[in-house]
Amino acid sequence: MRFAIWPSLFLIVLHADDVDWKAKPFTPAGSFTSGVEGPACDADGNLFAVSFEREGTIGKVTPDGNASVWAVMPDGGRANGLRFDSHGFLIAADYVAHKVYRINASSKRFLENLAADWSGPPFHQPNDVGIASDDTIYFSDPDWSSSTGGGRIFLITPGPKRRTVLLDQGLITPNGITVSPDDKRVYVGQSRANNVLVYDRRPDGTLANKRVFIDFVASGVPKTAVPDGMRCDEKGNLYVTMVGLGKVLVVRPDGRLDRHSIESLGKSPANITFCGPDGRTVYITEKEHKRIEKARVPYRGIR
Repeated sequence: MRFAIWPSLFLIVLHADDVDWKAKPFTPAGSFTSGVEGPACDADGNLFAVSFEREGTIGKVTPDGNASVWAVMPDGGRANGLRFDSHGFLIAADYVAHKVYRINASSKRFLENLAADWSGPPFHQPNDVGIASDDTIYFSDPDWSSSTGGGRIFLITPGPKRRTVLLDQGLITPNGITVSPDDKRVYVGQSRANNVLVYDRRPDGTLANKRVFIDFVASGVPKTAVPDGMRCDEKGNLYVTMVGLGKVLVVRPDGRLDRHSIESLGKSPANITFCGPDGRTVYITEKEHKRIEKARVPYRGIR
């Protein structure tokens, strides 16, 4: 065991000898396309990510690194964000077909479009997915044609009767989205605004009290670094992939940058998930080299 003592009690404390903040290759370079995204792990430690070998696929990578095409998106669709719900179903946001699928992970059947009830303005591009412990699903819907607003975020209520609810609009390219470990907060990255928003989560899953959680430029991060995917660990630290910076930054629960960050092997880490028997291995989708990387962090991740 080893410990690090810093002036602030909020800094991440290294509590195991196998912590390694420098990423290593997990799949070969070029095994995915530059659209590699949406990593998610099942209960057996298998990793799922989109665009394996070609666009429009979902790939499966076993814990020992063997990768294969697991499924092909129906109707020419392309998935981006992936998450597993508490029942082991894979949730996939399709940004081409404008659907949010529930997939049976055993049969690989695309069971339903969970957002089929939506009758408002068409989705721009369902992008990334977050999920609460009660299986409330959140997804971002960026408008990449606008740098000043137009993006939205939605929730889909848990089953059996699904309902799609618009939560907020006028956002600047909302991208990564995730829920805090206590289910009390929802974080949303605004890529072109270089920040992360945070909302308070009500008991019914709706959101209130929007504010800026961290402004990366004001925190000393170059403006060319774009926040993309994100996940929380069990202590409430937020891991944010920064395209163009080559790092996964760690933001503490008080909204300040931690001194630790994960160093990617490429400049374009796009998304992240936690996996492994102890939940402390992180897998990163990296666009520059079109592969998956992995690193070891102090605390286990959630969902």
